[in-house]
Amino acid sequence: MAFIAVHLGAGFHSKKHEYEYNELCRRACIAGMKLLKSGDSSVAAAAQVCKILEDDKITNAGTGSNLTTAGEVECDASIMCTYHNRGAAVGCISGVKNPILAAEKLLSESFKQLSHGRVSPLFLVANGARQFAESVGLEIATKNEMLSESAIMRFEHWTEVFADDVRVTHTHNSDNEIEDMITDTVGVICLDMKGELAVASSSGGITMKQPGRVGPAAMIGSGVWTVTAQDSKVAVCTSGTGEDIISTNLAFRCAESQMTTSDELESLSMLMENDFVHSQAVQLKPPAAGLLSMKLTQSDESHLLRLCYAHTTPSMSVGYMADNVRSPTLMMSRSKEGSLGQPVIGGYAKRINLFNT
Repeated sequence: MAFIAVHLGAGFHSKKHEYEYNELCRRACIAGMKLLKSGDSSVAAAAQVCKILEDDKITNAGTGSNLTTAGEVECDASIMCTYHNRGAAVGCISGVKNPILAAEKLLSESFKQLSHGRVSPLFLVANGARQFAESVGLEIATKNEMLSESAIMRFEHWTEVFADDVRVTHTHNSDNEIEDMITDTVGVICLDMKGELAVASSSGGITMKQPGRVGPAAMIGSGVWTVTAQDSKVAVCTSGTGEDIISTNLAFRCAESQMTTSDELESLSMLMENDFVHSQAVQLKPPAAGLLSMKLTQSDESHLLRLCYAHTTPSMSVGYMADNVRSPTLMMSRSKEGSLGQPVIGGYAKRINLFNT
């Protein structure tokens, strides 16, 4: 049994672009399932699917990412899996077309022994991350190749706002849509044919972030986390206001809570309410975050796969696919009017015989 789930960020996705988001989720799920069914590991599949999301300019990851106040693209990415529960990440990386491939390569390189008792790094930033990417042969891109028209429009809009020193209150409706406001990451979770989970995350960060800022997509425990017990495995990725996700260590908290419950949706609802929405560490009001989790519970008779998602933002784009269906399930989850900051919870469950399908 193989399974894949993707998300395109928690934030505000305009309805006029909803087809494009769904189509990207569809393509990503189908491509990932093809890799998984051919025997690729969950790590390899998650990285390649995340690359597809990075390459599409409609996402805030890789090409088309939000710009810093200096007008530069600085990206974050991470990857982690249940086979060894080791993760690797790159942060504030510029000029590398696919940051997730740098994180994946950093993870694989970490299993090679270095001379003189040295330990391979699992987290590289800025020039060090770019130098590593170049050294392993990853594709380097010019600044213009990383830009998108929508990212430039957002940058110009907020540059003008900041110059006028005007505080703007965002309103999201069909008559006032300057642009989609996807606040953070894209994410992928894969279950491979061997029963291992892997999670990948990539982000261009918030619009007009300070140069050098590193977000949760590059922080193991905040942006991604996996955990393994005797009969269960969980993988989680997050999205939203990075500083608040970092302060609450949201991915780690979610994975731990999912491991110890038999009611994943109720546990997720309580986690979002108690550990995020009402956390004293959260700065932004209403709080903005989204997450995607996948749990595999194994028993002698059958296995249960549980996929859950949650967001406190106006919307979150999600797609998922099992290996016994022809097409993925796609959804644009939206909060009810007037309920911003309150968690929207959803999920999918499937009882499977993992090793006999």
